[in-house]
Amino acid sequence: MEQHDITIIGAGFAGLACARRAAQQGMKTLVLERKACPGANMRTTGILVKEAADLLHLPAHLGRNISGVRLYSPNGKCIDLTSPGYSFVATDTPGMMRWLTRQAESVGAEIRLSQNVSRFREERGAVVLPEAGLRTRFLVGCDGARSNVARAFGLSENRDFLIGAEAEYEGIEDLDPDRLHVFLDSRLAPGYIGWIVPGVGISQVGIAVRRPHQPDLAAFEQKIRTLFDFSRAKLVGRRGGLIPCGGVVKHWHSDGVMLLGDAAGMVSPLTAGGIFPSLQLGAQAGHAISRFLQGELADPAAELRAMVPRYATKNLLRWSMDHLAPPNFLYNLALENPLFQRAAQVLFFHHRGLFCKQAWKEIMHLQKRFT
Repeated sequence: MEQHDITIIGAGFAGLACARRAAQQGMKTLVLERKACPGANMRTTGILVKEAADLLHLPAHLGRNISGVRLYSPNGKCIDLTSPGYSFVATDTPGMMRWLTRQAESVGAEIRLSQNVSRFREERGAVVLPEAGLRTRFLVGCDGARSNVARAFGLSENRDFLIGAEAEYEGIEDLDPDRLHVFLDSRLAPGYIGWIVPGVGISQVGIAVRRPHQPDLAAFEQKIRTLFDFSRAKLVGRRGGLIPCGGVVKHWHSDGVMLLGDAAGMVSPLTAGGIFPSLQLGAQAGHAISRFLQGELADPAAELRAMVPRYATKNLLRWSMDHLAPPNFLYNLALENPLFQRAAQVLFFHHRGLFCKQAWKEIMHLQKRFT
């Protein structure tokens, strides 16, 4: 039976970041991915916030900067939001995942594709994966919103989800390429938003809703066709899936096992942003687990606890959107309110949250410059 130091289930952002750092620390590191190709059938739009882009240093051909957000009210009116020195990066997401895979492999991590692993057992201080014929000293579950690792080891599972649906188009015209186009609409997107992202060679059109609602992407597309020119647009792909929105799960680790990324609910419950915490915490986990296996740390999870986002404010706002969902006429009014505009800027441009003084200071400084 094969022996490994660290085995990671899932080659997403968290899994690859963890694998790369662990391999750099000299650990015999294995990633098992159920897909046949890195980046295939991605369930993310792949937007990088500035903090994530700064961590990755993505090659120029895999991304393009977007300076701001154009926020639309249900009646079709819109405002532009920006922040000093802040931008997003729209990515060729499959290409980015292939690049991240090569980055992990270049430092010694092994990536095995087409590995559908769901059975595990603990045995003499290790974890055995009988389907893969291997033993590992430490197991990391990065296996998505419905984690088999969480279920197998009695860890907490995600209970609250958004349901997203997205289409990819070539050739949408009259679309400002320097803006993320975000749509508020309580009827079409209860509990969340709709969006158009002018990406790398394609535009991504999507919508997400809070369960038990179901996303009606066709209705959303019909609405936005009055704002943009789809006459030459060609549909090239569709995708959808569950997005955890309940915040970080309570029990995300135990002896020799840890959850990261979507499996641990490490996704903003309000904005559904999960790439930055996945990259940051994945790398830190790879370092901490390596030190644990080398006898330098008693508890690798202790090294992460201070970094794991608590999302207190965003959980409260998530509850408000679920239980006090504003009707569309209030969204129409709110978009014209300066305080709402400033709060929206902080939410879109700063992962630090609504109560971060520095974020508000930067936003208000920008406001003074342009008034």
